[in-house]
Amino acid sequence: MPRQSTRRVVTAGLVATLILTLVLTAGPAIGAPPLNLPLWDGTLFTLNLTLAVGFGYLVHFTVGVALASLYVQVVEPQLAGEPWLKGAIFGAMVWAALMLVGLPLFDALDPLVANGLMAAPGMFALGLGVTAPLMLLVAHLLYGAVLGQLTGAQALHAVRRRAF
Repeated sequence: MPRQSTRRVVTAGLVATLILTLVLTAGPAIGAPPLNLPLWDGTLFTLNLTLAVGFGYLVHFTVGVALASLYVQVVEPQLAGEPWLKGAIFGAMVWAALMLVGLPLFDALDPLVANGLMAAPGMFALGLGVTAPLMLLVAHLLYGAVLGQLTGAQALHAVRRRAF
């Protein structure tokens, strides 16, 4: 991948992750439970909540960029359709992996959950109520749609054309 397109993928991953994070942050305003994925990520590494939040954001955005790279290099070429739709399909795939593997793994590994200091989200986050998986789905669909639109074939082609 040319250097310019790598920068574009990283930027798209950061923007898409920011939107996902903002959607989850706004969730409680419409009755959804607080879904602070960066805090969850951080508590896997430290129980100092100040450090956990900072480290969690680093992990959260790093994963968002890594998934953007996976999308562009592996998934996007396999899908047909509009860039935003291909991205949304990828977002749904990421959501499904989180629901079926990520959250149960989190429940097993997180010390706050193990000590009863935090509710275990459980498979499909149903331990947090019915709105939790729906908010997570909406956030991941938006993540994917933004990612797909920002990294669409035409956008990358235009960047490659300018690079040469």
